[in-house]
Amino acid sequence: MRRWAYGAADGDWSGLLQMLDPDVTFHVPVAEFAGVRHGAAEAARFFGHLSPTLRAQLDVTGTLADGDRVAFEVSVRGSWHGQPLTQALCLVFVVDGHRIREFREYLAWPGGLENAG
Repeated sequence: MRRWAYGAADGDWSGLLQMLDPDVTFHVPVAEFAGVRHGAAEAARFFGHLSPTLRAQLDVTGTLADGDRVAFEVSVRGSWHGQPLTQALCLVFVVDGHRIREFREYLAWPGGLENAG
């Protein structure tokens, strides 16, 4: 989770990408990547898409674990395409040792919320 947070903060996702299984399966709620995707190269393409547009601080508010699955409830504050972003999400990872075999992202507020002031 720390490596995901580092990537969101500075746009350098290389630490997270190093943890991905070459055959990783993932689903994220981003229009350009709708549906289930496969492979570390496709994940690198996704995170490359985020690099220039997302800057955010992620704070873990809860952690859930069940065998090889770990979920993190996260609050997000930052910017997306230069606009303020505040949202909550849940990131679910399926791990095998130190490799991420699968990840999924669920947004509590798709598209974020407008800044309340």
